Amino acid sequence: MRSASRSFLWIFALLFPLLSHAQEPAPPDASSLLLHPVSPMPSFSVVSVVPSKPDDRNGWTGSNDDSYHARLTVIKDVLAYAFGIGYDQEMSKLPPAWVSNDRFDIVGKLDDEQIAAYHAMDRYAREAQMRLMVQSLLKDRFHLVYHFESRELPLYRLQIAKGGFKCPRDTTSPPAIADPSRPPFRMSASPPPPPPPPGWVQPSVAEEKRMQQSMHMITKGWPFWLLVTSLSHQPEVGGKPVLDDTGLDGAYACDLQWSRQGTEGPGPDFFPAVQDQLGLKFQPSRGTIEVLVVDSIEHPSAN
Repeated sequence: MRSASRSFLWIFALLFPLLSHAQEPAPPDASSLLLHPVSPMPSFSVVSVVPSKPDDRNGWTGSNDDSYHARLTVIKDVLAYAFGIGYDQEMSKLPPAWVSNDRFDIVGKLDDEQIAAYHAMDRYAREAQMRLMVQSLLKDRFHLVYHFESRELPLYRLQIAKGGFKCPRDTTSPPAIADPSRPPFRMSASPPPPPPPPGWVQPSVAEEKRMQQSMHMITKGWPFWLLVTSLSHQPEVGGKPVLDDTGLDGAYACDLQWSRQGTEGPGPDFFPAVQDQLGLKFQPSRGTIEVLVVDSIEHPSAN
């Protein structure tokens, strides 16, 4: 028997400039909208959803020309991908624990006709098509029911600190990603790394904990939006939406070192490090964001 969750509210961020309580918010930038469903909705030809193996620690999520793969994933992250969600700040503490804790291996495959149509699309149309198929997967296999709302929530505005931006322009490094143009969908995290190379050995839990104490971010060849994305999804930000007010674009060579809050690492805390080393600051603010309201979701039906 399927176990239906209680209704709950997840807040994911799409930022609207907040004018005042007496005025309507300005319309959002079209390139930053959450991905709403279309009619008819595309769907995968073949879908597999199975619980991850308990001893598996090599998670990976990505898509290619004929399929979507999410290995060792939680459904909270699949929702973020499917709707183009940038931030997973929660408005309510009601979501069932399994949505954030239970891990699954998910595969969605396209048939030959879908692959041919997919190849004919441009980059962003392909991206939207794959995410919409994942929305269909969530509805069909996890019985997802949802709607959209706008909420006023705490957020950060990323601004240039007193003394100016400290990263030099990077005009010599090759692009860190194949297409450095800003994507139309927000990311719930930095772009995932490629699968580990042959012979790679998973560090022990103790080794991973030690490695996480001291952080080092070098952004050679990174477009500025990718730097903002990476900064805004550090755990110190607490899942709050981050609005880029810097006006910066292009590639910059930044070098940031810090220690995780609450660890014994030798570096400075995250927020002082960003201001002192990069010349950027996270300014607390409030704003109206579009949210995804998940009314119900169930454990997946069988393959």
